[in-house]
Amino acid sequence: MNRSHLFITLFVCFFLLIPVQHILAQQKQPNIILVLADDMGYSDLGCYGNPAIATPFLDAMASAGLRATHYVVTSPSCTPSRASLLTGRYASRYNLPDPIGPGSPLGLPDEEVTLAEVLHNAGYRTAMIGKWHLGDKQDYHYPTAQGFDSFYGMLYSHDYRDPYVKTDTTIKIYRNRTPEIQRPADSALSRIYNDEAIKFIHSQNGKQPFFLYYAHNMPHLPVAFAAEAKRMKDMQNAGPLGAVVEDLDAHLAALWKALETQGLADNTLFIFSSDNGPWIEYPVRMGGDGATKHWHAGTAGMFRGSKAQTYEGGVREPFIVYWKGHIPAGKTIRSAISNVDLLPTLAVWAQATLPQDRELDGQSIAPLLTGEVADTNYPHRPIYLVNHGKLEAVKVGNWKYREVEAGINNNSGKPYEAAKELFNVAYDPSERTNVLQEYPEKTKELKAIFDAFDAYAVDGKN
Repeated sequence: MNRSHLFITLFVCFFLLIPVQHILAQQKQPNIILVLADDMGYSDLGCYGNPAIATPFLDAMASAGLRATHYVVTSPSCTPSRASLLTGRYASRYNLPDPIGPGSPLGLPDEEVTLAEVLHNAGYRTAMIGKWHLGDKQDYHYPTAQGFDSFYGMLYSHDYRDPYVKTDTTIKIYRNRTPEIQRPADSALSRIYNDEAIKFIHSQNGKQPFFLYYAHNMPHLPVAFAAEAKRMKDMQNAGPLGAVVEDLDAHLAALWKALETQGLADNTLFIFSSDNGPWIEYPVRMGGDGATKHWHAGTAGMFRGSKAQTYEGGVREPFIVYWKGHIPAGKTIRSAISNVDLLPTLAVWAQATLPQDRELDGQSIAPLLTGEVADTNYPHRPIYLVNHGKLEAVKVGNWKYREVEAGINNNSGKPYEAAKELFNVAYDPSERTNVLQEYPEKTKELKAIFDAFDAYAVDGKN
């Protein structure tokens, strides 16, 4: 080989090597922190339009990463929403229709494959801190039987006590399956959880990737006692809700600082969202403490509805993703995406194997989030909205068909009428005008998709 041929060969090899090295660099499994707030409204953060509540950390993460404006949960209440998030499947498949209380025979079935199990099998150290609310009666209901190496938190909401819920169960914070703190003060919860989360971060050596599912109890009502006294005093301009949300934001900033100190921040994927919309129409019992007021609940911005309703206010949530060098900075996603998409998406980034005997209802949105494909008209399968174990709506892009029978709101106790509705939530995000009669062909199309739900989305009961 003469010198010119050698030079050309080396030149080609050098440039061929660059993408290979780039791919290998991209293949390093990221650490994953998934933060889930409780009953947070779409507009409870500064970066989602709140004029009074200051959330500098989450605003900065949204600015350095991405913010989605059309992320929805597939059920507008706690237990089914959290179950769907962790399994990538509608909770109607395994009979979790509503929030479950202490001692309920229902819970996340053992045969379901959780995000924690998927990541654990891919070599991750998995931990959960915070609120579980997916069962406490059977051994397999506990987080440590569902793929988490460790658990520190509550088994359900902090309002499962008098005067909010009539029960003889004592609120406890568990370490794995052993109660460690009896009757923790609401004002201490965020601090207790964050101290534990920082300890977890400090225990990492950087050799094994970790997954932290950080599920807060806040800002679920009551919030009147939920921030520590000094912080509550300092934040009265935003009221008790603002104090709790700003408290949460400050604690997350401290957690991220711990990651930076450990040298782990650059390869940590951070996700923030909530389980469902704000508890605006809460039942009378929640005011039994003499302190909880209607204005303590979060807000859904321009969206109609609230927790326990399949209008946008009950299902549309903040969704922030940050991953240095992978997520384009300052990106806004407007395509309809959902919580059942998280498991298949994170499996891609973690190089994990998806469950082989479970049909997932979500899809990977990794190309959308990284900017590999355009946001405009991103192809997404229909998103079903299930409430009280029954299908109530389907979303196909910006079109939404909703069909409900007359009934009683489980939260407020107020009756509601039967309805058949069609909305375009891009043109009419507040769902003010039912255009069912104006678009008969679109109604027929979405009605057919709505009616097809039972054919594939219900496996049976546990």
